[in-house]
Amino acid sequence: PTPFAKIRVMDNNTLLSQTTSSESVPYSRVPAGFVSYRPVLEEDIETISEIESNSYPEDEKASLETLRYRCINAGEMFLVATEHGGSENEIIGYVCGTCVNENETLTAETMGSKHEPDGAILCVHSVCVKENRRRRGVGGKLLQTYLMYLKARNNDRKRDNQSELKSVRLLCKKHMIPFYQNGGFTLLGESEVTHGKDAWFDCEFTLLEDNKE
Repeated sequence: PTPFAKIRVMDNNTLLSQTTSSESVPYSRVPAGFVSYRPVLEEDIETISEIESNSYPEDEKASLETLRYRCINAGEMFLVATEHGGSENEIIGYVCGTCVNENETLTAETMGSKHEPDGAILCVHSVCVKENRRRRGVGGKLLQTYLMYLKARNNDRKRDNQSELKSVRLLCKKHMIPFYQNGGFTLLGESEVTHGKDAWFDCEFTLLEDNKE
């Protein structure tokens, strides 16, 4: 996967690492409970699949194959949160997404089965936290770190005269709307997408203003 853009320490207990190998972090220097963020590794996918399975109903979760596809083809949009626990870092959450072209309508297909590397719209598929780490603010920090990364990525791509993301879109259930609104997303309304038995709502986070001169 492409190494993440340069993002510094976010607070006293949060760090976004540019590590591309699970063997690269000097664990002995990191205090227990320290949360850091890094690009996904293909070796992470089975653990991530377990978290996914414990986070969504059977008819809504992404399959192992789908998660692997996102890791391989959209790794730049796949952020993993790890917590230091002594001899190793434990994966406690992740965010993943794929890009679509600006003129595409969000459908069940565009929300999961393909990735356009130069697409202007990022569709977030999962914002998941391990069950025993929930209700501790991990999800909110994970989402904010992900959005900060996307802004930094846009700055880097603008500097290199490459295409930038214009917005981040996601679908969520009604009870999750306040969580995403607190993270800076705007509710656009109920989605026409059918996935599982419950209604979904379309939310958007605009990056366009960060791209203006």
